[in-house]
Amino acid sequence: MENKKDLDSKVSKFNITLKQNDLTIVCAESITAGLLSSTIASISGASSILKGSIVTYSRELKSGILKVDPKIIDKYTAESMETTVEMVYGLIKVYPSSDFYVAVTGIASPGTEEYPIKGEVGDVYIAIYYRKELAENRLREFKFKFGEIDRNEIREKAVLEILNKVIEMIDVEKSPSLLAKKYSN
Repeated sequence: MENKKDLDSKVSKFNITLKQNDLTIVCAESITAGLLSSTIASISGASSILKGSIVTYSRELKSGILKVDPKIIDKYTAESMETTVEMVYGLIKVYPSSDFYVAVTGIASPGTEEYPIKGEVGDVYIAIYYRKELAENRLREFKFKFGEIDRNEIREKAVLEILNKVIEMIDVEKSPSLLAKKYSN
């Protein structure tokens, strides 16, 4: 699978980038169900950057562990940007001493009678909080529409995008010209 090759290459760069910059990451995973942390941990030495991951596939765990307000889930669904942002802030409370906090939710397959969904298969929501960025721009929100492809392809694409976005955030912070361009609008 093409995504697998891309993922292997990107995770190596990701781990090197975080190590070189002495940065750490924690994750709250729903749609990826541990694939993000497993991918990061697939490279030797990952323990210096990966502090942990919480798989919160169910709404009960999102509310119980990450303290996502059930009213947010009821109003917007468990697979929404609003819930994902709440997850990232809950993660900060669970483990307050990391540099990056990542939360990811989304829709990997059609809903059922027991679990109806709002949105489309392939919709993925990512929230990344970077403690070292400028105070007013620490939280980034990303929505991807991968379409109706295989559920594992959706999960792999989500992981690849997270790795890409974290690297981009580090690169922007390290490059004064990129930083000036980023905040000139």
